[in-house]
Amino acid sequence: MKQFLDDGFIAIGYPAGKSFTGKSYDELKGILDQEDWSEGIGNVNLFVLMMNVGDYVIVPDDNKKDVYIGEITSDYYHEPAVDKPNDGFYPHQRKVTWFFDKKPLLRSQLPEELRGSLRYPGTIANITKHRSIVEGLINNESNTKNEENSNPILDKAIHVLEVLLDDHNTEIRLKAAEALTRYYSEKK
Repeated sequence: MKQFLDDGFIAIGYPAGKSFTGKSYDELKGILDQEDWSEGIGNVNLFVLMMNVGDYVIVPDDNKKDVYIGEITSDYYHEPAVDKPNDGFYPHQRKVTWFFDKKPLLRSQLPEELRGSLRYPGTIANITKHRSIVEGLINNESNTKNEENSNPILDKAIHVLEVLLDDHNTEIRLKAAEALTRYYSEKK
């Protein structure tokens, strides 16, 4: 997990000495059968063929209590330098951007329906049905950061200007709109 976090990727093993790029499900199954890894076809299929850029991943830590959440930022790729049998490396990789400043979330604090899916006994589980829950966790992180960086007086002033956008006086509405437009354009 430390290497995944430090180097911004996720990976699976199956060191077959070749890339799985462009392979169909049947071709992948054939490669795994040759290596006597036929039970791994579900993992390889999900990792190579089913995951997409923009998908979220939840990776459990070895301690079983922490999980890390990231977003896939690359297509599948093969890292031949680590594609050697019995070396403990993972040659089949995808780049990931980690959320929460690369810090873990406690599994026990995740919503129950998501925790239930994380109990899947395999290496990889499709948790697409929980995308909205994961997005909620990520958005909560963004909101927390925004709250930490917020300025109560500025927030109050913006709220006053937003209220003035509905004033009956056209001149007041125009000045409020100008002030808000200026503020938001400078903020970018």
